[in-house]
Amino acid sequence: MVELCTASVCVAVGGLTGALIGMGIPEYEAKRYEGRVSKGGILLSVHSDNSDWTKRAKGVLERTGAEDIASAEETKGDTANTDRPMPRTTVG
Repeated sequence: MVELCTASVCVAVGGLTGALIGMGIPEYEAKRYEGRVSKGGILLSVHSDNSDWTKRAKGVLERTGAEDIASAEETKGDTANTDRPMPRTTVG
């Protein structure tokens, strides 16, 4: 499964750098992305369940002309790396 997210128009561009840093993106990259978004670029974040899905997502992005494609593994904030139990949802 792959989840896709784009930077929302509702997010003030000045807050984008802080949000990206909070997600674990290095500050220099976050500032570069903010600059590109402020010039009309689109920032797309893809979350994948495993490396096979990551490769597939990269392939789709490359074939459709995406630029500056990068990937990173989740560390902090990853539910597998926390002491807190995962929230449970019940459907009745």
